[in-house]
Amino acid sequence: MVKYFIALFILVFSQLLSAQTLFVSDVDDTIKLAHVKDFSSAARYAFDDKSRFLGMNALYQAIAKENSDIQFVYLSKAPEWLMARTHRNFLKNGSFPAGTYIGKSEYDSDVHKITHLRRLMEEYRPRKVILIGDNGEQDADIYAQLAQEYANQGIEFHQFIRIVYNDTPRVEWSAILHQGQTGFVTPLEISFELEKERILSYSAVETLVKSLVPEFLQARSYADEGDVAFPYFVNCQTFVWRWDDSLQRFDTMKFLKQRLVDRCRLKM
Repeated sequence: MVKYFIALFILVFSQLLSAQTLFVSDVDDTIKLAHVKDFSSAARYAFDDKSRFLGMNALYQAIAKENSDIQFVYLSKAPEWLMARTHRNFLKNGSFPAGTYIGKSEYDSDVHKITHLRRLMEEYRPRKVILIGDNGEQDADIYAQLAQEYANQGIEFHQFIRIVYNDTPRVEWSAILHQGQTGFVTPLEISFELEKERILSYSAVETLVKSLVPEFLQARSYADEGDVAFPYFVNCQTFVWRWDDSLQRFDTMKFLKQRLVDRCRLKM
């Protein structure tokens, strides 16, 4: 009988430790201005703990508010010894949800992220996984690899890749999106997808639209610091718009769509 209660306690305790939803976000060029592919710009932004992509903190806060069982992790490829303090200050200054920060330390750059993602999957055993990164380095490939490795376990994967660099032979580092991944320029594209998956409610998305669309419409097309809607270094020509249904639900979205068409030079 004692063994039974001990086993039951361990089971319940382990379930409490697990998160139904695991949320993993990259930092540089995903939520923080970094321009990692340009040495002079990267040096300029390296210790800037305030300049961020407009609205990402509001999106993350909305997700945290509506999902009490969620675990936030900020997983960066930047060296722990060099960038951890700046990144932690950035997350605090930007009012991003509290979570675990992991920088590169013991593992080689090529395996750092996938190694920690596997560990997080085993530690939290989530039913849903939200992965947010950018196309500047290997986020798209790593996230697709993780989803493939756990494809037979019934886990929902939601993958979002910020379009920062253009996917052309001249810019060889720009990652190509994999099946099941959604490219984005603003946090609203992510919110629409998460609403479809019932991770965000209509009211939460409506609040984001009302608060963020005016800011995106008034923002400079090529800014360089602060809360930035369209950083000067972003080339989003490969972004694909696919949310015309939002134009019917929210009057202001037609103006944001046109702004994205103009800024990214999209062919519609």
